[in-house]
Amino acid sequence: MKNKWLWLAALAALATGIVVAGMKMQDQAPEVTPETSTTNSDLQTTTTSETKERGVAEEKMVEVYVDPALYDTSSTEETPYDYVSVREKADTESEVLTKLHRGEWATYLGTEGDYVKVRADSGKEGYIPKANTNEVQTIQRLEKATDVSQLSVVLDAGHGGIDSGAESLDGNVYEKDLTLNTVKVVGKLLEENGVAVTYTRTDDTLLSLENVNKLSLKTNPDIFISIHYDNYDYPNQAHGFTTYYYYRNGQKLGNLVSQQLAASLPLTNNDVRFGNYYVIRQTYIPTSLLLELGYVNSDHDLSEITKEDYPEKVAQGLLKALEQYVAE
Repeated sequence: MKNKWLWLAALAALATGIVVAGMKMQDQAPEVTPETSTTNSDLQTTTTSETKERGVAEEKMVEVYVDPALYDTSSTEETPYDYVSVREKADTESEVLTKLHRGEWATYLGTEGDYVKVRADSGKEGYIPKANTNEVQTIQRLEKATDVSQLSVVLDAGHGGIDSGAESLDGNVYEKDLTLNTVKVVGKLLEENGVAVTYTRTDDTLLSLENVNKLSLKTNPDIFISIHYDNYDYPNQAHGFTTYYYYRNGQKLGNLVSQQLAASLPLTNNDVRFGNYYVIRQTYIPTSLLLELGYVNSDHDLSEITKEDYPEKVAQGLLKALEQYVAE
């Protein structure tokens, strides 16, 4: 994954008070939220097509909260403050059934004294302290789409603005440009097939991770897909594309996306993996993925991902995966 801490430190020295979003490590994504956002007062979104009528059900969910003063977002090391224990009973001495990461969402089942009963994504039910929860959200869930023309999808082009993301070895190719170009091509094909598409950015703009999530949730979409390109500590030592999910719903679509991209792209398939990344963890969108579509500091991958038809191959793979997804 992208180990950009040396680059981040240099940038921080040049731009005091600005923190670059989206830096990624092997096992977790630090919760980095830049103070800069879009240049407009309102977040920009471009939505096309109208979803067909589908049934709606309500679900109550709650986000796990930990006081930011207790953890360090610049650290790659996990600490006890990154998680909240889910206990069998509303009691600090009760058995721990599982743990929820700060920012993770769980189904709200009720309140008992100073505790909230939740159902974790794993299906386990238990209690967490009320102090470790944000306000309960009542969310409208659309019934399963049966055709791609019923889907609403958010496409997120990773990085942007002063955050260039990964760079090619010669410094001429930036991840932020690759992601934006790919998202535009993918979005065009999805729109042509009736999908309602929302873009988190359509120009070279830096969005905070928090604002990416806020913008994504505005349209209550079925699917969120964040597009990235990869980097490794040692040039030419890592290759291929990888599909990441956080919640189980994402894993199902992730498997289909991985299969279809493997059939479409000329790169090694690194398969589907759990990824603890802010934009797919701190959202209640039912199905969220983060895609790494090749290594920018791999000469082999770069020669493929910079070809004019590469984004179209990504788009074709994603469309076929979505078609399979709604058909199952």
